[in-house]
Amino acid sequence: MRTLVHFGTADSEWAVPIERVQEVRLPFGITPLPVPKAGIAGVLRHGDEILTVLSVLGGAAGYVLVLDGGGERFGLIVESAIGILRVEASAITAPPAGQENPVVCGVIRAEEQRMVLLLDTDELAKELQ
Repeated sequence: MRTLVHFGTADSEWAVPIERVQEVRLPFGITPLPVPKAGIAGVLRHGDEILTVLSVLGGAAGYVLVLDGGGERFGLIVESAIGILRVEASAITAPPAGQENPVVCGVIRAEEQRMVLLLDTDELAKELQ
């Protein structure tokens, strides 16, 4: 059984392993950078840290997930925080053929014919470089 944090963007449902999520918070306090790299929304204070906040999945900034990946801690803008998703490992399949985005590391077959994309935070952290 895997426990995941389930969230949504403008056009997709996603999940990330719960052990990679430090916090789910409102997007208040994001400071835009003067000349940001594509996919960077800005920076956010998190305790004593200043975190880079990614906007690579698109959509409105309803929440910021504070994630660990690739040895980094960073924020990710998401549209909605849906909740906790518990799935059997057998319900997770490989990404579909033709998928070029390496942040998608699997697909979860959810109820009602929905599909949830599994997010690879280590790959996502490469956006910080």
